[in-house]
Amino acid sequence: MDTLERTEDSDLGARTLGFRLFSSFMKKHKNTIIQYVGLLLVLLLFTIWTEGKLLTPFNIKTIIRQLAVLYTISIGLVFVFSHGGMDISVGAVLGLSSMSTALAMNAGVPFFVAVLIALGVSVTCYFINIIIAVQFGLMSVISSLAIMFISRGIVTYKVSTSVEAIKLQNSSAMDIFRNQTFILISLVVIGIIGLILFNWMKIGKQSRAIGDNPLASMQSGVSIKKTKIIGYLLAGVLVGFASLFSLARSSTISENTGAGLEMDVIVALVLGGLALNGGSKSKMSSAIVGTMTYVLLNNGLVMVGVATEMVSLVKGVIFLAVVFLLLRRPRSEVVPR
Repeated sequence: MDTLERTEDSDLGARTLGFRLFSSFMKKHKNTIIQYVGLLLVLLLFTIWTEGKLLTPFNIKTIIRQLAVLYTISIGLVFVFSHGGMDISVGAVLGLSSMSTALAMNAGVPFFVAVLIALGVSVTCYFINIIIAVQFGLMSVISSLAIMFISRGIVTYKVSTSVEAIKLQNSSAMDIFRNQTFILISLVVIGIIGLILFNWMKIGKQSRAIGDNPLASMQSGVSIKKTKIIGYLLAGVLVGFASLFSLARSSTISENTGAGLEMDVIVALVLGGLALNGGSKSKMSSAIVGTMTYVLLNNGLVMVGVATEMVSLVKGVIFLAVVFLLLRRPRSEVVPR
């Protein structure tokens, strides 16, 4: 009898220990589990709902083209959000960069130089953005708001004063940025470089440290200004590169080019489980998984016939649900700086 009781107690203890270990694992990796399960659910749901049309070769090509811009930008902005920064100028900067490239190519500038112009315009905007924030001690969202108004204002003025629509006269020059193989290789290379820089290089480690505690990071020898500047410059390079994908897709510039893109990026990153207040919980996988989930969700909703205005509503509801599940934080925790 005593032996039976000891056996039962031992089994109960093992089950209790197993439950505690499982509970601890789920709590520790909750964000990661939810982001991958979310991607899988969206993929399975819309594959079934569209009767497999979501994964037809033609639609996969469409998804890849849609993914190119958002994915590239999100990889760069992880370096900004991880140190507690915030950027809402990305759409306007992309519009200005695309317009500058189109005008340069129409003026006969060689393609390689036009690419450098796209990168240069974007990097300049982001450099001015962070310099304003650092020099004047402003919240990054305020400085990015200023850059957004300036960039959008330049694009709007140029478009409204042009006799003809601003469009590429020779759109075939951008064929390389429409090529599926080139797009896939670019996304893989950008993702690998982003993972290496963020997970194993100094810029990623220091950005996360600043996001957790700027004062402790500074006392540990981290140059906060330098780290933030490098993070913004990396974001600028990738926004400039994304503007080339955007220009290749439309070939025409309007005052609305890039409009709303900043919110698409934020929603995608949140869907990927990124903590917008930065810190050690920031992960590059949030950009990769989040953008894939967002594009599949957007594409799937359109394919099943959901009205455009309802698509925004559904995405808003899902966004709030993810915020509730992943991004609840103690009251003492800071908001993005």
